[in-house]
Amino acid sequence: MAYLAAISTATTIPLFIRTKGDLPQLSFPVVGSLSSVHLYANNMKTALHSCSSAGSFVTWKCFHDCVTLILVSGNEGGGQVHPHHLLELLFGSLVLLLGQGEVEGGDTETLKRSCKCCYPLLDSILEGSSLLSPLTQCLDVMVSSHKDILLRTLEAFTEAAQSNFGCLTINGRVCVATDSWWDLSSLEKCLLSLFVQSLPPSCATDIPVYLPHASNRVPHRLLTFTLLEGVLVSVLCNPKPPLSAVQELVSSYWSPVSLALRDSAQLHPTNVPPSLKFEVEIEAFLLVNLEVQTSLTSLRPLGLPVRTTLSAGFQGEMSQERKLKCLSRFFRSTVDNLLPLHTGDSTDGTEVTTLRGRVSHKILETYTHAKRYKAYAVHRDKHNLFVIFSPSTTAFALRKMALNLLDYLTNTHEVLTG
Repeated sequence: MAYLAAISTATTIPLFIRTKGDLPQLSFPVVGSLSSVHLYANNMKTALHSCSSAGSFVTWKCFHDCVTLILVSGNEGGGQVHPHHLLELLFGSLVLLLGQGEVEGGDTETLKRSCKCCYPLLDSILEGSSLLSPLTQCLDVMVSSHKDILLRTLEAFTEAAQSNFGCLTINGRVCVATDSWWDLSSLEKCLLSLFVQSLPPSCATDIPVYLPHASNRVPHRLLTFTLLEGVLVSVLCNPKPPLSAVQELVSSYWSPVSLALRDSAQLHPTNVPPSLKFEVEIEAFLLVNLEVQTSLTSLRPLGLPVRTTLSAGFQGEMSQERKLKCLSRFFRSTVDNLLPLHTGDSTDGTEVTTLRGRVSHKILETYTHAKRYKAYAVHRDKHNLFVIFSPSTTAFALRKMALNLLDYLTNTHEVLTG
């Protein structure tokens, strides 16, 4: 559950209030009180970033002295870093669709009306999905054995569309992208993937977008084409060519690789080629590359056999939703409290308190035993690995299987280049 309120910093008038989950609408007096507390702290030369109670966590963040975002979420014990970075992603959503100029310079009433076009993207970020980029701050990717041919096709199609920025997403995860697309900031890549995923189904779209870091005042055209269900190709273009001209190119470039597209689309929810084999006790894992800020999420398909030697007392399969929820909860409780979120450990000037900052040694591994699952996390060089095991897995086997999985993934050419 969560509430998001946007306040005009200059006038203290609410721009919008969004609600996640089955919650009553947040009243204007409550929003006004939360805004007044932050304003009072600023007037007293005090930086108020967050506060918590037994059941909720409130986070404030002012952007460019124009918009203050207030996030009220459940107190899940995940530390202060995640809400602050989520607010950065939410504000980036406003810039992506409205531009920095309109967000900073528009009058309050005009900005209130303009923000309505951002609601679908904001709601999709708040409500969550199988994409974990709002939590990990890393781009969701998947690995296909057809990557080489799909990349060649994408590069040719992007060049024909008179652009250098092209990306192929499958179920919201980046399968292949051009070099220029990879050169965008992590925030921009995450926002574009989330925005494309939030669009209603259509054959083709042509929408102006602003890149929060590279071009936040001059829009680009984001052209998106549906190749198969859940498979979309996106291109960032200048004013030319027109959408109709690029749409005529889709069939000639992508029809010859339709089988590769179908095979890649069927990799969900493992998101890796079937040639990569894992221990049957592993229900799900999340591999984060801290250097390039990408994340690979893989869920064990339902209906696979379970090894009985390590599964005495097995009480039934975990649903895919449960696996993803357990993985998210374990990640939230571990990062940034124990393991690093990024290689630079940047928090953009926001002071946060974590257990990792209070101990003298470097934490490399941690684990937890819950009623419904067991979990193990490993930090090695530029990678973080989070693994969810079935609850009946013996405790002594967790570390060995997690380390073996990390070595296997990071030494596999397909994953390293994915």
